[in-house]
Amino acid sequence: MAWLEPKTDWQADDYFNIQDYNRIKGNLNEIRVQALTLWPDFPFEEMGADKTYQDYGFYADEINRFEENVEHICEGTFPFAVGEKQTFYENTPFITWEELNRIEEACRLMYSNIQSRINGRRMLAFVLNGGEF
Repeated sequence: MAWLEPKTDWQADDYFNIQDYNRIKGNLNEIRVQALTLWPDFPFEEMGADKTYQDYGFYADEINRFEENVEHICEGTFPFAVGEKQTFYENTPFITWEELNRIEEACRLMYSNIQSRINGRRMLAFVLNGGEF
């Protein structure tokens, strides 16, 4: 999945839907793919297939994987300032709009910084050894 611009203007009356879930999940996966071009492999939680309208709701462990992967990316690349990690539990209030803003802003920050590092790499203007092996 390609990078999708995060929603960083969540409001109290906004609804979280499958497009939002899939965007955050896809963006975290894309950040990891991009990070692995510069850094060695690091732990990352599998987040499963995209949600569809046939799926039943969102679960605390799914949102916790978002939190875990934000932390894994920061530990595996650079300690970005992404706010305090939260843990969610079944049968308790769902993730708040403030937390959604924090997670999506963290994705935006990590992606833009990693892209800057990728684009800023110095490359040789010639091939060593004339390109012969």
